[in-house]
Amino acid sequence: MGSDADHISNSPAARDSYIKALPCFSMLTQAEAQALAALMIEVHFDSNQPIVIEDELVDRVFIITEGQAEVAHRVVKKKLGKERIISLPLAVIGVGDAIGLNDTGFFSETGRRTATVIALTEVNALSLDLKSLHHFLQDHPHLKSAMYAKTKQLLRIKLIKQSLPFVHLSIERTDWLAAKVEEVSFPPGAEIFTQGEAGDKCYLIRAGQIEIVRTEEDGTERRLATLKPPILFGEATMITHEPRNASARAITECDLLVLEHKYLSELIETEEKVAKMFMTLMVDRSRPQQNPRVSPHNRTTADGQEIVILKNPDNGKYFKLSQEGWFIWEQLNGKQTMPAITMALANKFNLFSPDVVAAIISKLASDGFIEQVDIVQSVGNSKKSFFSRMATKLRAMLEFRYAFGDADKWLTKMYNKGIYLLFTRVGKIIFAGIAITGLVAFVTSTQDTIDTFTLMPHVWFLLIPILPATLLSTALHELGHAFATKYYGQEVHYMGVGWFWLGPVAFTDTSDMWLSTRWPRIVVNLAGVYTDCLVAGISGLLILLISNPYVQGFLWIFALYTYINAFRMLSPLQELDGYYVLMDVVDKPHLRQSAVIWLIRGFPKALRHPSLFKKNKPEVIYWVACMIFLILVSIMTLMLQDFVLKIFGLHPSNPLISLSLPFLVAIISGLGLIGDIRKSD
Repeated sequence: MGSDADHISNSPAARDSYIKALPCFSMLTQAEAQALAALMIEVHFDSNQPIVIEDELVDRVFIITEGQAEVAHRVVKKKLGKERIISLPLAVIGVGDAIGLNDTGFFSETGRRTATVIALTEVNALSLDLKSLHHFLQDHPHLKSAMYAKTKQLLRIKLIKQSLPFVHLSIERTDWLAAKVEEVSFPPGAEIFTQGEAGDKCYLIRAGQIEIVRTEEDGTERRLATLKPPILFGEATMITHEPRNASARAITECDLLVLEHKYLSELIETEEKVAKMFMTLMVDRSRPQQNPRVSPHNRTTADGQEIVILKNPDNGKYFKLSQEGWFIWEQLNGKQTMPAITMALANKFNLFSPDVVAAIISKLASDGFIEQVDIVQSVGNSKKSFFSRMATKLRAMLEFRYAFGDADKWLTKMYNKGIYLLFTRVGKIIFAGIAITGLVAFVTSTQDTIDTFTLMPHVWFLLIPILPATLLSTALHELGHAFATKYYGQEVHYMGVGWFWLGPVAFTDTSDMWLSTRWPRIVVNLAGVYTDCLVAGISGLLILLISNPYVQGFLWIFALYTYINAFRMLSPLQELDGYYVLMDVVDKPHLRQSAVIWLIRGFPKALRHPSLFKKNKPEVIYWVACMIFLILVSIMTLMLQDFVLKIFGLHPSNPLISLSLPFLVAIISGLGLIGDIRKSD
């Protein structure tokens, strides 16, 4: 391309002619065309270089002054179930053609490019940004009002999409929102809103600077932040329905977009991504402060790591902090924002993790450990089906629980009045002897009891008093946990009873043991099983002391149930006593989840490289424990089945029939783990 051609195509006269040749600018006078041309800049594109890309925001328009370009549209092709995006050519454009404009104004109705334009040769063009075009149209009202209105809408769309909470908003919803906002201007020093007033609007800065200030109790004013475009502010009050905690004041001449409460609420309720972004934004701007009632407790883990456990007496919740987490906790003084805390963490530990800081602060806030943090709950727009609602109600009925609060007072009184004697050395020896001799008595009386059952009419009547007896056994199991907790000087916030599917349950809050080391926690978790063995042992001894065959039969069945329940509580397959003991023994939080993930992702690698088994010792121990438990479950089920068949005089001829029940019980016992594996696969 020669220099003469460049001079001709980009001369002032040529520019004017290109502009006036477009139908949407044909009514301009020569002076107006020259004024518009003066706003344009020259741009150059190499061959095969994209000029605009489909679905990008419209931010400027172009007039080609030299070269050619291809207009193409993306099309999704499906073949054999797979999607493939191809480019479908629509037209070839050249000198004098516009990109982004049509005869009446704009191609785009949504603020997005409707096609991709790629230079076929070297292309020179005149470029005009949307903001300059908008001001030009504003100064020339005789131009088409529709075109002016569209530039206004496109500018709003661009500004909204630049604002963090609306980044993921769909094209249609962005266009809807752009039509709902209003434009306002404020002179320097003007109050936009005042601390303490109710808020029904939020603002998006289009131009200018805003300062956020707070008036303290002593009357002094403190500047909290200086805001620039395209930041949204004032939305927290609209969401939390609390008075504004600060004032907003214009520093310079400011142009703002105003969004009313009803439109923001509709977006948060219907757009899950918008709700999540608002949650992040509000946490980001908050100045979290420690709940003064929370107490920290220092602990050392098995590997020597120093940790801190926070205890919230308001709701009985706990939060474990690493060294880095403790540093974050110390920064929560009500004066620092999350970005400031993130930078302090980076300076202290060389660790820049804003997502981790936000997650910790959000969790602490939701559990009441800190104050002055606004949490927005993510709202979905999906509704549960009738069957889902019925299933939820049915599950609630089958898993009913009722907690008795303030249990620590009467437990402490009982412990101090005599229960503590059970935890002395003499008490431990006596009750250990009872548990062992009782087990021996139970085993030795088993065959005689079975023989008696075979001769006893209406033996099934013995099952009637078993239900209240099992309730007593369950309650004593939980009291074992509770009094062991008191032995270590910790609190028991509540106890309760309930019903889980096919049987009664009781539960004890021993969460205060998280303030102790792991070995006391292991003892407390085993205390319930030990109590079961003690209760069953007492029943076994009573069998030898009582001669009535019906009472002997009842005591044997009760002891059998209690032993089985004690064994069931040792299961590592569910989050019961045995699982928590194993978790503390290997010192691995979330052991089950970690073991399932390792089985899916790490086990195949470990088979090829056996040295990897040592690196995942806790997970390996967990799976070995699960296998041992399932084997023992199958053996015990087989023995129990044999006892029942002997009582009723049945002798299955096919051994596979005898093995079917133990196999079924083993499968049912592992259903929870099977479900976890399927979810993680």
